[in-house]
Amino acid sequence: MFSRLLASPVAWLWIAVAGLSILLVLPLAVPIGPMYWDTYIYLDAAQRIRMGQIPSLDFSTPVGALGYYLFVWGLELFPKAQPLLLVQWSQLAVTAPLMTLVLLDAARTSRATSFALLIPFLVFATFPANAQFFHSYPGLDGFGIYNRQTSLLLYVLTSGLVFMRGGPRFALFCAIAMLALFLTKITGFLVGGLIGLGALLAGRISIGNLALAAIAFLLPLVAIELGTGMISAYIKDILALIAMNQDALLPRFLTVASGKLDVLMPAGLLLLLMVWADLNYASEPRRFFDRSFWWFGISLLGGTILETQNTGSQEFIFIWPVLLMAYQRLPAVIDRTKIAFLVLAAFCTIPTMSKVAHKTLRSVAVAPTYVEPDTPLLRNMQQVSTRPDVMERAMMLEQHYATQGAAYIDLANQGQLPSWQLYSELDYQVYWVISADILAKALLKFEADNQIRLETLMTLDFVNPFPWILDRDATRKIQIGADPFRTVRQVAPEALEAVRATDGVLRPKCPITTGRRALEERYGDALSGRQVIAIDPCWDLLLRPGLMKAS
Repeated sequence: MFSRLLASPVAWLWIAVAGLSILLVLPLAVPIGPMYWDTYIYLDAAQRIRMGQIPSLDFSTPVGALGYYLFVWGLELFPKAQPLLLVQWSQLAVTAPLMTLVLLDAARTSRATSFALLIPFLVFATFPANAQFFHSYPGLDGFGIYNRQTSLLLYVLTSGLVFMRGGPRFALFCAIAMLALFLTKITGFLVGGLIGLGALLAGRISIGNLALAAIAFLLPLVAIELGTGMISAYIKDILALIAMNQDALLPRFLTVASGKLDVLMPAGLLLLLMVWADLNYASEPRRFFDRSFWWFGISLLGGTILETQNTGSQEFIFIWPVLLMAYQRLPAVIDRTKIAFLVLAAFCTIPTMSKVAHKTLRSVAVAPTYVEPDTPLLRNMQQVSTRPDVMERAMMLEQHYATQGAAYIDLANQGQLPSWQLYSELDYQVYWVISADILAKALLKFEADNQIRLETLMTLDFVNPFPWILDRDATRKIQIGADPFRTVRQVAPEALEAVRATDGVLRPKCPITTGRRALEERYGDALSGRQVIAIDPCWDLLLRPGLMKAS
């Protein structure tokens, strides 16, 4: 019995899920990485959902709502969980059951194939790291989370399209995977549709299964729309983001081509090899669209389209199931072709996996030597760590920024950040945690001194975890993850009205940056007439008119 359990890929999948669940019970701290503050967007969204707000209706989001709801439910189950780990692993609530179906079908023909699908899945599902490096020191990536979730869902979907058998269960699998993609990131949904179209043309999906999958996909969306109106609002958000950023699309194709040359160059050669092998060594007749080079070409195209919208990700991981299928189709007698195939396939897949694994394992290895900030008021948000010298520098930045503000104002006046890669620098990410704790203490003291409670809070910065930290409501109708150059280029009238009604708007001053200044300009009409109170050398409180008198 025990030996059969160890030989089962499905058993190993759920053993891994159980192990990760145990880790979420513990108050772990992880080495902070570049742009880690993206993680706080989930804390912002979680508090809003707890207060009854609905994504896309009561606040604008850069992506779908599924990840936020999984995070909220995860916090209920694991209240002491490290936020980044919870965001990363909560998606297993969707992907693990779907992957179970894939592994069961794959194991019927080959247990080795099932394990070959499982191992990359566990690596990418478990390790919260991107393939890109933005800093030389170890640290986990709190950014690119949506992209990693999308890539993993596409890995699961592609595995199912390649290795699952047809039938009602297969149709429901496709429907759930596409639904999860739609509610995670619309670009991933479009790429999933492209790969699904290839599967349809290849004869992998019958018309009956397609109809069943379409019905199973649409029914939940219709129910959500009728109950909340969230789906139509989500689509409006996406269309607005596309309109604001359409000028940046073409250069992003060039960015993908240059940034992922280590994958695309061998993949191009491998595609040519597949065409040659199909013309010369095809072992059995197949539909044109079911040939290996066609599957691989669609996967590469889909991966390229997906990465045009990504800053950090685990790119092209869903080509692995296609490569596994293509290798199994090669006749056993053509040794040289198989060797060339294996070499090129290794160049396509190993770099991404090794980067993700190396970055994560390196962070785990150094974690015992790192120190944590003393910020208990922040609860889970304080569960980060860094090198002692980085912590020392971060702790002194508060006074430095407060006393040397003129230098940073001068840089902002010239459209420059305090440093070239400010948000990727570990000392700044740690400093933001320390500064958030200082602000929370100052805000509580101000309220106690003035016998007032600010029920709604907003920050003139990229992230706003303060309603979650202090258990308040957040300003409605505004964008979470507020980037004035991408997501807050224009402000709707209802958003301005919501800002006017906000009790306290928090304005960071340490340091003044182009982004912070631009956000204040965007919301300027709704901020006029407020009482400005310097509750800390690095933070101003912009108080709603009449609030102090009313208290």
